[in-house]
Formats: sequence, C-alpha cells, structure tokens
Amino acid sequence: MLVNKFKRSLRCPGFLGARLQPGLIGTSLSAGVGDCLLLDFSRGFFAVADGSERNPSTSREFMKMFSTMLTRIISPSGQRVYGQKEVNTLKRQLVAESDHLLQTLSFGDSCTFTGLLLLRIKGAMTGLLFHTGDSLLFSCNVQTGESRQWSKNNFWMVGRTPHFFQVEDLPIMPQTRLLLATDGLTNIPFPPSQSREETIRKLFETSSPEEIPDRLLETNETLSSCWDDTAIIALDPCSRPILSECFLFGGTSQTEEKVFQEEKKQGLYPDRYLPSVETEEDRGKLMGL
Repeated sequence: MLVNKFKRSLRCPGFLGARLQPGLIGTSLSAGVGDCLLLDFSRGFFAVADGSERNPSTSREFMKMFSTMLTRIISPSGQRVYGQKEVNTLKRQLVAESDHLLQTLSFGDSCTFTGLLLLRIKGAMTGLLFHTGDSLLFSCNVQTGESRQWSKNNFWMVGRTPHFFQVEDLPIMPQTRLLLATDGLTNIPFPPSQSREETIRKLFETSSPEEIPDRLLETNETLSSCWDDTAIIALDPCSRPILSECFLFGGTSQTEEKVFQEEKKQGLYPDRYLPSVETEEDRGKLMGL
C-alpha cells in the first residue's frame, strides 16, 4: 500500500488507485473540500461522496456513520466466502440498517453517496451498489469492450431522503473494471471523439488501476479555468487483496483545509508515494488524510 499525502492519493498495486483533488476557484483552492473518499480494505467497501459548499464536512460525517454501521454487520475478514443466500440476507440487512441511518440523520445540509461492497462468492466476486445523488459508477469489461455508467443520476440526497435511490447487485467477472467518481469528473477534458465510458475503458486497457486516478486528474492541472472538487477510485475488483487498513480522505471544513494546505506549504507532506505504515493500534481504524 502506497500513500501520497501531498496529493491525497493512494495506490494498492494491481487492485486500486484513489485520489482526491480540491477544487480551484480562480487562482485559489476552495475553502473546504466537500468531496470525500472511503476506502475500507478490511470489509471490501469503497465509496465517494460530495458534500455541499455551505457544509463540506457533511460528506465526511456520513462516511463515518456508514463505516460504523458496516463494522456492526460485517466482520473484518477479506477471506470469507459467501453463499448466494447469505448475500441476499446481508443485502436485506444493509438496506434496513441504511434506511434507519438515513431516516435518523439531522444534517442541515446534504451530500451524494456512491458506495460499492465487494463480496467473495464461490469461485468469483459480486458487488452491492448503494447510491444516491449524481456521483458516478462506471463498469467496464476489458475483454468485450463493453462499458456503461451503472449509477443513475438523481436528486435524492443524503440528509433529505429516507432511502438510497439505488441498492443493486453488481455482476463482477474477472475482466470487470470499476471506476467511482464524484461529479467533478465532468471537468476533465475527455477526447471530443470519445464518450467518457469509452475513454475510461481504454484507460483500464492500457493502465493498471492504481495509475488511473493520477492520469485523469493530472489533466486538470493544465487547465486555466476553474474546476470542482473531484474524487476518483479505480479498481480491479477480482484482485482484492486481504488487508486491514481503512482510509478516509476529504470532507474537510474551511478551518481543517486551511491547516492542511499550510502544512503542505511547510513541506510536511512530500509529493511522493510512500509505504503505508499500520500499527496494531491502527488496525481496522479510519485513518484520515
């Protein structure tokens, strides 16, 4: 596991790449970062969220709540193999618990949420999608060339809805590749002759998953115009390793973001990928960036 704190990015070779890029307004970074990433390797859950400009921390708070809910239901073992009946039972339980969570929120603001739970089943892998809002999930088949947006854009927001807009089974095959992103993805200049789906598929055909967020977001750095916060996770789900780390990036308030940017200027975070060091005390805990 390699982490670049300067870029708020992470690489798990062969399996996953994730990065959060703050928005740019004119020549200044945005006051807070509403986009947020949750990477729970221990339970196989990966999600993006986009909070409001008025209260960017909403996304982070909901990520923490959802993560806590998962710890009560799913054991932190990537080795468990589920039967189909167990998957169906787990899905019903997660729907009931997430409905309860959404119905008891007291947020003054709202956020989007797109999360994917990876589960090992006999001889394969399957996924459960939890989605509301306009964040995105793309599924690509690098063998057949098929590529599609799996999430459905909607106006249901966490904090203002009692249910997720989508809770669906996601078929996963060895040739399946997945990309989750907030709507900041629309700021990225895709080739005019290609759809987003086609461009993403070609990236997976030519790059390892851990390289893709950097390849996509580095194009923003050449733009002279403004862009929105952007969070991206790219993964090869069938290559899921057995790890115990859990990371949470973004969802920072104006004060938190100011401290982080000052620390970057002071050189506390080198702009390079370094091995993640996890102690026994850290095991299974959320580690923020």
